[in-house]
Amino acid sequence: MNPMTSNKSPLSPEKFLHRFTLIIGEVNTGKTTLTQKILDAFFQVGEGRTAVVDLAPDIGPSDLKGRTAGIGGTLKATWHDRVRYYHCPIHAPRLQGKDELEALRLAEENARLIESLFEQALGEEVDALFVNDCSLYLQSGEPEKLIRWIDSAETAIVNGYDGKSLGPGILSTRERAGMADLINHCDRLIRLTKKYDK
Repeated sequence: MNPMTSNKSPLSPEKFLHRFTLIIGEVNTGKTTLTQKILDAFFQVGEGRTAVVDLAPDIGPSDLKGRTAGIGGTLKATWHDRVRYYHCPIHAPRLQGKDELEALRLAEENARLIESLFEQALGEEVDALFVNDCSLYLQSGEPEKLIRWIDSAETAIVNGYDGKSLGPGILSTRERAGMADLINHCDRLIRLTKKYDK
């Protein structure tokens, strides 16, 4: 699906209202950039009470281990009385774990932190929910829980990694299975196959 094919502005909030939109793609295809553009459009028209749950990992240059830069990246949220932003330090288990066992431990710690973030974010009524990098939760968390959180908002815009560049392993297998569940559940799927930077 190409988000740029329409007579209307492709980022008009009405295109995303009352549905669950899922944005997926490989590393560095612009998932966060596109999500930010949609979020900015919501800010401009003041579309209801918005919660932003940002699960982008904290990655330093030493974590990349020769991989392409551009992994991760947080959203920027404008502060006003209808927008709440939730973020905490999140690991990048495949990059930061010394072996698969440590990566699993980091993913489990992430899942606990992320569940706490969603409890905070959805503790008050929400009209629109934005989730950045949901695939970090799916490495150890339950897809059914994530779907329930997403369904609790009338409008949801969610992005996540869906690719092969970060390699195989238990975490990747769990992540792919969880993303498949989200793909089957979403109302609108946007798959980015090349960098989105407009």
